[in-house]
Amino acid sequence: MRKQIILILFLAVNQALIAQLPQLSKVDNQTKMLVDGRPFLILGSEMHNSTGSDTAAVTAVMKEAKALKMNTVLGYAYWEMVEPVEGKFNFDLVNHLILAAEKEKLKLILVWFGSWKSTTSSYAPEWVKTNPQRFERYVTEDGSFLEILSPFSEENLKADSKAYLELMKHLKDFDKKHTVIMLQPENEPGTFTSYRDFSSKAQKAWQASVPKEVIDYLAKNKGKLFSAFENAWAANGNKTKGTWQELFADQPGYPHYAEELFMAYHYSKFINAFAAEGRKVLDLPSYCNGWLYNKLGYYPHGTINSHVLDMYRAGGNALDFYSPNVYSLDYDMLFSAYKIGGNTLFIPESILSPAGVLYAIGEYDAIGFAPYGLDGWTDEKNKTLLSDVNQTLAEMSGLITSKFNSPEMRGLYQAPMAKNKSIEMGDYVLSISSAESHRFAIDFGKSLEKAGKETISFPQLMGIEIPEGMPKAETQQGPPPNPFAGLPKDYGAAIVIQNYADEFYILGYGLRVDFALKNGITFKHLGYRSIEKGNFEKNEFVSTKRWNGDELKVVLHEGELTVLKVRLYRN
Repeated sequence: MRKQIILILFLAVNQALIAQLPQLSKVDNQTKMLVDGRPFLILGSEMHNSTGSDTAAVTAVMKEAKALKMNTVLGYAYWEMVEPVEGKFNFDLVNHLILAAEKEKLKLILVWFGSWKSTTSSYAPEWVKTNPQRFERYVTEDGSFLEILSPFSEENLKADSKAYLELMKHLKDFDKKHTVIMLQPENEPGTFTSYRDFSSKAQKAWQASVPKEVIDYLAKNKGKLFSAFENAWAANGNKTKGTWQELFADQPGYPHYAEELFMAYHYSKFINAFAAEGRKVLDLPSYCNGWLYNKLGYYPHGTINSHVLDMYRAGGNALDFYSPNVYSLDYDMLFSAYKIGGNTLFIPESILSPAGVLYAIGEYDAIGFAPYGLDGWTDEKNKTLLSDVNQTLAEMSGLITSKFNSPEMRGLYQAPMAKNKSIEMGDYVLSISSAESHRFAIDFGKSLEKAGKETISFPQLMGIEIPEGMPKAETQQGPPPNPFAGLPKDYGAAIVIQNYADEFYILGYGLRVDFALKNGITFKHLGYRSIEKGNFEKNEFVSTKRWNGDELKVVLHEGELTVLKVRLYRN
């Protein structure tokens, strides 16, 4: 009888967890993704854009994701295939995507390719594309029409909203196990061709006063806005009445700043409007992503770049956060910009970079990281490394998420050709350098080992011009990294967790880490009590080897994930 009661209780609790919707939990400046009621790190990848239309390819992608120890895949719902004929819906491809993920015990983030994908409206159904009189287009200053639906058109919003709402209704009925844990309505809005829309409705909005919703946002967040935006508002006297051009002055690096802010706000209004209706049916976490700077002047104007992020946040609250697509290695500049104003960090697209995963989660409390193009990767070394990172982080997810927004967890990152740097944790200063700088450990003196020579430092990455207000970073020159090619050497990252005052967990690759006590802390000698190599199982460290002798130093070799427990002593 007692066993039956326990079984019934177990089944009831288990059923309650299954029934619980995935959600974002925000407590004490900690944002966590909860799946089945437990903290969940999103460790995944996004498939190629057309893969979701091929059921055999989807099945293969899910198997590959499972083999690489992922727990999540970003897949697609295409408006043109969901609603090929107006008012008639087909969810066969969505169903297959969900079932294929479920079979491999994976979770899904469903990306809605609706009005915009990489700025254009290529995924709009034929009945939308071929009727520009009804579904208004984005118009340039010279009167040209673009293959981009205007966010100012009520008919466009109505059609997109209807299709998205039907998708939400279908997910609620079909996805009983909540395989879909998050939604991305739209993808990379904006345009390369024009700073703003010149359609008739857009012109009317441009000439009108800035909406009260924006003014209220400014007042509430004054002093916490993106610096260039703060400066643009201040340059015109922090006015609370007037047109966009009257309130926001252009800034260095942003010659059409008021126009970009204007478009960002109205893209946000459009997306938040139909996302809000969808959440009334199925309340899943939601976000949208942006196409970031390549070179100044070569990015979609009005997209979700950090200098207009405040306007996306002002445009509504149906989306929980906004994300950067990261195709550079300048992580500090990018990640820090997307934490402004309390925005949650999640990377839905990236180069195949295990270092990015470690650094985003360890240093910036990212809820997840998903390199793009799983079904096109040829870099076997980094695929293997990513698999090891995924497996280790999954075993540590409870420990890691418990340290979000805590000084007891930090991320370390060695950018290609960047100068060495250091961080502070507790009584210690941790200096990092390339893993190539090996030497014996004899007598450490003030610090356990002296860092090697600093490498050449360059002020910009990939020719990016860093506009006013963007965090500065010293990084590498060169062409943009190929998302499917190998990454440079002298490149690595780690997560450091301070378990006790003199005890640290370190997991990463491509780095050498040296410990020193902060200035002012008196002692005669600092040394290693022990260094143990191992792994994690259910948030607990399991030792497999004790390092000593020539190995008595913290070197995380390039191309190989190393997990260490480091214990220090001072006397």
